Formats: sequence, structure tokens, C-alpha cells
Amino acid sequence: MDDDSPTLIRDTEQRVFVGSLAGTLRSSHPELRLDSVNGLHKFFWISKGNGRCMINGVTRSFGPNTVIFIPHDVPHRLELSSNVYGVVVTVDPNVAVVLPDHSVFMPILNLMDQKQIANRFDRISAEFNTTGIGRNLAVEYLVGLLSVHLARMAQKHFKEPQTNAAQRLMEAFVNMLEKDYRTGRTLAEYAKVLGVTPTHLTRVCQQVNGKSASRLIQERVLAEARMMLSNTDHKILEISNQLGFSSPAYFTRLFSAKQGQSPKAYRQTAQK
Repeated sequence: MDDDSPTLIRDTEQRVFVGSLAGTLRSSHPELRLDSVNGLHKFFWISKGNGRCMINGVTRSFGPNTVIFIPHDVPHRLELSSNVYGVVVTVDPNVAVVLPDHSVFMPILNLMDQKQIANRFDRISAEFNTTGIGRNLAVEYLVGLLSVHLARMAQKHFKEPQTNAAQRLMEAFVNMLEKDYRTGRTLAEYAKVLGVTPTHLTRVCQQVNGKSASRLIQERVLAEARMMLSNTDHKILEISNQLGFSSPAYFTRLFSAKQGQSPKAYRQTAQK
């Protein structure tokens, strides 16, 4: 076929991104972030290794052969062991395919189901890494087929999880945190808006997630700090101000204590 041949199909812009979770890889690309709400739907396939996943304030452990879907507006955080292998697929909400209407956390126990789901993710990855005509459209269609496959598996093997009062409080807390973590709001202020005492909020956080409420607040702010240091050229002063710290010096002290290196050193390492 020569260069003057008519185009048989018009591709879309790239709206699906695919990355690897192999080894200790922690991509710094914003579209592949493993935490927070960043406006993209996310599918994870954990083929090897283990970790913990917090979705809407509830933390669960996972092992190999686990598939996870997180809608674009749901707060989340993945903590991966160094031996994790797998795939993350992020999807722009404007993609015209039907996706699950709520989060999915599904350990796949049946060997045949494991092979089928692994094959779905392999096909998405393979198409993503081609340069052929209609590549972006093909990736989107394959994501739609993955969604249908997951829906059928969930209908066959899994029941809708029931939430309790503690989980509902956590969901309200992490959604509020996602909106307000840049304001410097204190634990007491979050608790007051939620209509509970700081002690009760801390107790529930510890019960559901194994972490205190103060730690969750701190971790969310520091996660954003790491992203900004890695992916922007904002000065330390600007990052400190945008994240609600009282001073750049306090931000630097806290970041250095928790991260093991100063913001400047972290940026230099991350951007290499």
C-alpha cells in the first residue's frame, strides 16, 4: 500500500495509558500515579507479589492474581512490595466505553479465570506498544472488553460487599481529605466537620486501616509533595505554600524526616 492510499479509519487521541508494576518501578508520570484522585479511571492487575490497597478509606491486603478497578473520583493508595509484577491501565473518563460504576477488588482464585484476565491485560499492553493504524481506538475497545469480562466474573463469583458505620466514616473522611489536604486543616477540624471527636476518628482509622488519622493526613500531603517535586519545577517555597504548610522550613524538616532526604535531594534523585 503506497503513501497516497486513503485512510480507512480515523484514530482518536491517546486517552488510555499502560504501565508496568514490575519490580520496584514507581512511575513518576502523573497519569500512572498509584495514589490520590487524579481524574483517571485505573485498572490494576497484580500477577506476582503482594501489598496493601486503600480504596475509599478501607485498606485490604492483596496477593498474586488480584484485579483492582478504581473509578476516577475515588481516593485510593497502593503500597506495593518490592517483588510486585503487574500492569496498571489508566483511562480518561471521556473514553466512550462502559466501565464498572464502582470500585472492584477481586482476588482471582480459579486458574482458568487467572489466565483469561492475564490475557486481557497482555492484549491491552501489546496494542498500546504498537504503532499501527487505529492503535488508540483498539486499546479503548480492549479496555471495554476487559470491563465486560470483569462484570461477568463478579456476577459469577463475588457478592457486593456490605459497608458498616466505620467504613462509611472512613469514606467520608478520605473524600474530604482529598478535597482539602492543601488547606492545612488539622485532625480536630476534620473531625468537627464529620461530627465526631478526634479520638473517635483516630480509633476508626486505626481499626480500618492500621494507621492513625493524623498519619493519613500527613501521608496524603507528602504524596502530593513528592509528585510536585518529581513532575514540576515549582520552588520549595511554592510547594510549601500550595500544600498549606506554615513555612518552607517546617515543610523541609517534615519531608526530610519522613522521606530520609531533603526536598531538593529528592527532586534531584527523582528527575535523574
